[in-house]
Formats: sequence, structure tokens, C-alpha cells
Amino acid sequence: MEALNETTVKEYLVKRGLAGRLGGGPEDWVAEPITDGNVNLLFRVKNPETGRSLIVKQALGYAWRYPDFKMPTERLEVEHAVLQVAAEHAPEQVPEVYFFSPEDAVLVMEDLNRHREMRAALSRLERFPRAAEHLGRYMARTLFYTSDLYLPSGEKKRWAAELVNPVLRKVQEDLVFTQPFVRHPNNRYSKPLEPLVREIYADDALRAEVLELKERYMTQAQALIHNDLHTGSILANEEETKVVDPEFAFFGPMGHDLGTYLGNLALAYAAAEAHAPNEEEKRAFREWLLESMAETWRVFEREFLAAWEKDAQHAAWPSDRYRERYLKRLLQDTAGFGAAEMYRRLIGMAHVSDFWSIEDELERARAESLALAAARSWLMDRHGFDSITDLTERLAAARVSPLLQ
Repeated sequence: MEALNETTVKEYLVKRGLAGRLGGGPEDWVAEPITDGNVNLLFRVKNPETGRSLIVKQALGYAWRYPDFKMPTERLEVEHAVLQVAAEHAPEQVPEVYFFSPEDAVLVMEDLNRHREMRAALSRLERFPRAAEHLGRYMARTLFYTSDLYLPSGEKKRWAAELVNPVLRKVQEDLVFTQPFVRHPNNRYSKPLEPLVREIYADDALRAEVLELKERYMTQAQALIHNDLHTGSILANEEETKVVDPEFAFFGPMGHDLGTYLGNLALAYAAAEAHAPNEEEKRAFREWLLESMAETWRVFEREFLAAWEKDAQHAAWPSDRYRERYLKRLLQDTAGFGAAEMYRRLIGMAHVSDFWSIEDELERARAESLALAAARSWLMDRHGFDSITDLTERLAAARVSPLLQ
């Protein structure tokens, strides 16, 4: 199927019997391309008369912004499967799906135009009072109910074999766990960070910790993870929080989802060094972020343990002490994967608007150096962590590098 455009996307909706979702006909509709992403084609199709709208997502055989970067269209089948799982266990946290065609690699779903992208909003120092509750619950339920704690062994292995997603996993293996820690042509960073980056490249102890996480990422099929759960994949407002774009999903380590989300909150914390208009607002915003991180983990832990108590295969996991160890190890994994996410956003290929929206290079590098300090502490100290406070205190203690003062 050819790439959709503003005209053919309307024809496609009629062909697939979706005109009733909007009311009227193609002559009444307006189709707008959404260009925020790098990988897929996205259109918002709306009827100004009825006020109805929907989102059409098409996966091409390449990343639309980078045509030389080939990608399988089956990634949308993975996304659809994950949205179905979430719709069963955490329906309030995902958009409603109206239609899916694996043959056309097209997904039609609810328009979340009443929500804001969390990343951009955090750069404006906006707060989301219910995000911690919603995301803690979302991760607890989607992770527990796709794990061996709940699923029969055969069903879990069969499902994990179906949702392998090898191409997109390889992207993460390279961009998150390999390239940022060695000299590589894909790496980009603010020039004032050069002395700090050279230290990272020379630090084999740090690299060994990252490679331990890489091995876990590649081999531990713990649960069905979103695998790209950053603040750019979350749309929210004061009352609702929605998770989108789970096309990278596969059965991997739970701590990756938790760490990616908390790591991106840590990036927002560091970026406030430049975005906050004054010290008082910076302090207040950072206090909210630290509390949001802690509350996310507390909700996750409470919901996860409640599901364990209610629905686990207790005959297969008959130990309270093991349950305590499980949660402690998961917290430590969260810190490690969160650190890896921060490094890749700061000195790897996939940078984020939290920092590149800061025009002054030295000011940007100062904020980035604070995030690098937090990432190192999370990564190197995580084996001694036994409370979410260990993560938030390390972040609160991070400082701008003396080399950039």
C-alpha cells in the first residue's frame, strides 16, 4: 500500500466503513498531517461541523523522516497487540482503537486532542497531578498480567515468541546500551560536554554496568514491556493520562519501562536548570517532580503487590521472601535502565527537546551535566538501593559539573 496523504487518507476511511465516526463525507472533512514523530505517518482527520475527529497511523517500510532507515511494517501489529492488552488491564490509560488492518499497516484510533504531550509541557514547568497515580497503575497492571507470575508458562512462552520485534529491539540495543559509551559517528552532544564525554568513554567500570543491563535487556523475557515509555509517548491533562506508541514492545525486563519513564522525569528535572524563570519556581517544580517519581513507584508497588496477592499462581511462587526480593531487584533495575535512558538522550543519537530547546550551548551543557551526574549515581550505586528514596535523593544531590561553572 502506498503512503497515505491528506486526500487518500479520507478515501481510505470511507473505503473501510469509518465515515460514521466523523459524520458527513470526505468533502466535509479536514485531514492534517502530524509531524511530531520520526517513524510513522500520522493524520488527524476531523469534521469541523460535528466536532468529531480521529487519528490515522500508517507504518511504512522505513522511518518516514529517514527513508534510508528500513523498518518492518509489522511493528504496527505489535502496537495493536499491546494496546489490546492495555485495554483489558488499564483501559483508562490508552486510546481507544477503532480499526486495524495488518495488511495495510494502518491503525485508526481515538484523537487525544484534549491532552498535551508530557515532554513539551514539562519544559514549560507544567504539572500533571494524576500522572503518577495513572502511570504507576498502568505499569503495574500491564507488566504483572503479562508476566510468569500470572500467565501459564506455555501461554507466556508462546506469546513471547510471537512478539519478538527483532528489528526495533536491535535499534534499542545499539542506541541505548552500546553507542553512547564508545566513540561512534551517531553520537551527538553539546561541545562543552567534551571533557565529561571523554571520561565516560574511558570508564570501563561504568561501561561494564551498562553491558550488564544490555544483556538483561536482550535475554530477560520478564513481561510485555512498552520499550519506549518516555514522556514523549505520554499525552496527559489534569484529569487523564494516556500512553501511546508502543510499537517497540516485546517481552523484556520490567525495569526498562519503569526506568525509562522515571529517567525522563529526571531529564525534566535537570532541564529546569535552564527553563525555570527563577530559583523559586525551579525549586517548586523540582520538588513536584521528585514527589511524582516517588508516588509513581509507590502506586506501582501497591498495585503490583495487590495483583500478586489476588491473581498470582501462588503454587508456582510460594514465598513471601521471594516477593520482597523481586520488588527490590526491580527497583534496582529501574535505576539502571533509567540511567541508560538518560545517557542515550544526552550523549547518544536520540536527543530530546528538554535540552535542544535550550539555545545557549553552555547553558544547555550545564543542565545536561547535572543529568549526567544523576545518571552515573543511579547506575553505579543501584546495587545498594532498597527504596525509591535512594533514586530521588541521588537526583536531588546532583550538581552542575564544576568544569561548566
